[in-house]
Amino acid sequence: MNFAVTAKIDPDSERKLRAALDQFPIAVQDAIVRKAMRPFLSKELKSIRAINGNKLPAKDAKAKVKIMPGGVVWGAVAYKTGSGRKPPDKGGRGLRAVYDSWGTGWRSHFTELGTHAWSSALAVPPSAGRYGKGWKRKLYHRGRGTFIRGTHASEVTARMFQSQFRPMVISAVNSAIESRRAPGSRLRTVDEFS
Repeated sequence: MNFAVTAKIDPDSERKLRAALDQFPIAVQDAIVRKAMRPFLSKELKSIRAINGNKLPAKDAKAKVKIMPGGVVWGAVAYKTGSGRKPPDKGGRGLRAVYDSWGTGWRSHFTELGTHAWSSALAVPPSAGRYGKGWKRKLYHRGRGTFIRGTHASEVTARMFQSQFRPMVISAVNSAIESRRAPGSRLRTVDEFS
């Protein structure tokens, strides 16, 4: 399957939206776009949770919006894990238990992209010791057995919802203009720019 996504933005639409946003100070522009991004990410989050079903806990899926120093508004939907933690110096099931306690973020990409089961025909090196085919034990070969199909939830969701973001931003900009517009005001909505 190919999940490549390409989109071309109409330059005229981009110019009108930029002009409408430029009527406000930077802080207000950030607030408007952030306000538009939250419902968009909520829709993506709901869809990802539904696609992944009971494979990953819904409570670990989170959405985040951030304003970067350069003015870029960044939004993401992902499965939360313990960030900034260093795995302990242990291997095998002990390390796996630690990862499990941190949440599903570390393992969500396996569920979404798919995995290969261990093939019984592959050799196990002596370094694996008592862990057998175990977890992260410098095995000679890993994951060439039966393919376990992934959900591709993130790619499918991004492809489904990408066209909805710009109308949400335009609606948020127009709403902000209408709420601040007074008689004789020079504020113009996105559609009023030529």
